[in-house]
Amino acid sequence: MVLHRSFACGAPRVLVLLALLGPTSAQGVQRDAYHEIRGRYEGMSLRLRVDLMQVTGARPPNVVSLDGIGHGRERARVLFGRLETVYIERVTNEGGSRIGLTVYRTQQEADRFRASNVPQPSFANPNYGRTLASFAQLGSTSVDLELKAPKNQPDAQMREVEALVGRIFYVDAQPTREEVEDFVRQHPGLPVDRLRELTGLEGARVREILREAAGPPPPPKAPAEPAPTPEASPAPAS
Repeated sequence: MVLHRSFACGAPRVLVLLALLGPTSAQGVQRDAYHEIRGRYEGMSLRLRVDLMQVTGARPPNVVSLDGIGHGRERARVLFGRLETVYIERVTNEGGSRIGLTVYRTQQEADRFRASNVPQPSFANPNYGRTLASFAQLGSTSVDLELKAPKNQPDAQMREVEALVGRIFYVDAQPTREEVEDFVRQHPGLPVDRLRELTGLEGARVREILREAAGPPPPPKAPAEPAPTPEASPAPAS
């Protein structure tokens, strides 16, 4: 009877503890799913569907979830533009339910960063961490994938990652003709050679789209009519 009463008294505490632990245990990225994500995307070069912003401050510059794509700061500079091909150098578990992608322009730039003569940590260099971060930000940025699927559903987490990566990159497809022509219309300030490089269109087609987007030239102004000559005053009578 005493044991039964003790259990009855302790049951609410156990329920409270389970309630507190339940949501926490559901968060995070399942280990096998993370390793599969890393093996699938780390080291890939992919074409961008969206602009990626530069790292500015402590907040992640590019966050994508099923709710949409957000940026750390509204006025952050675009580091890698839409239709550019970039290199995913590293895939990391950022804690919570986030997967981080570290993105460089090319694999060569990522390798160059690792081989660069970056100042080493020492007591004489207390700003080492800041210097290293600033150096990395010059040529790389990051993308955080924020997952909603719980940790105990690794297959759902994998499907969600595939969907999120597909919002940022062209993975199993290339941009359509309509998409690249719209890109030209939206970027009339870029040089023709750069537009041709990004879209794959012929230079003549790029120029044609730009002419169409600019519209017909304004009609020439009519020549101004000469001002009327003032009439001469009549001569006074003699």
